[in-house]
Amino acid sequence: MTEQAVLDLVQRWAEVELRGDADAYGDLLAPDFVGVGPVGFVLTREQWADRHRGDLKNEEFQVQDPHVRIYGDTAIVEAVQKQRTTVMGRDTSGSFRLIAVAVKEEGRWVLANIQLSGPLVPPGTMPPFAR
Repeated sequence: MTEQAVLDLVQRWAEVELRGDADAYGDLLAPDFVGVGPVGFVLTREQWADRHRGDLKNEEFQVQDPHVRIYGDTAIVEAVQKQRTTVMGRDTSGSFRLIAVAVKEEGRWVLANIQLSGPLVPPGTMPPFAR
């Protein structure tokens, strides 16, 4: 039951990302949430939501093959996040390694941290931005 609640939270987050619904993060993210993007930028809860008030556009956004580990009122989710996205007119599509940390607050699960790394490339291959 607990694992499914965490998976449901991650799925709701992915749906909000796909829709670009900046106002929907209030129910999903902890007040002190921190998001780390794939190239190392660090965003607060408000900054994470505000990405969708600008020119970030997701045409596809999926969380694939999630694995959940529960430690009391903390859960760690490791997965692959796949997106078809543009930012400032530039294609930022790809697959990224996702680590999400969920915590149980007042009886419900919220995301306290998201960290993305990537884009994922086959071993021995240079990522497009490094070419």
